[in-house]
Amino acid sequence: MTFIVNWTRAALRELLDLWTTATDPDAVDVAATRIEVTLATDAHLQGESRENDVRILFDPPLVVLFVPDIDVGIVYIVSVDWSGDAA
Repeated sequence: MTFIVNWTRAALRELLDLWTTATDPDAVDVAATRIEVTLATDAHLQGESRENDVRILFDPPLVVLFVPDIDVGIVYIVSVDWSGDAA
């Protein structure tokens, strides 16, 4: 199933903060792009499940929390942070 990837404003702000403080901003860009590509296909099967409908996906140096809406084919990235392998 194909999903439209939608970053919430809060997640976009977090991504910008991470990008501006990263020692390797290109690694942040590459990971964010990989995350979008990964979640665009079968988002409801990606990553690991958490409480409610929230899922988590690790793609160093980033980790995202996301909520797939299968009924409408949209995945919402609600939070982004360092995965522990900060760039």
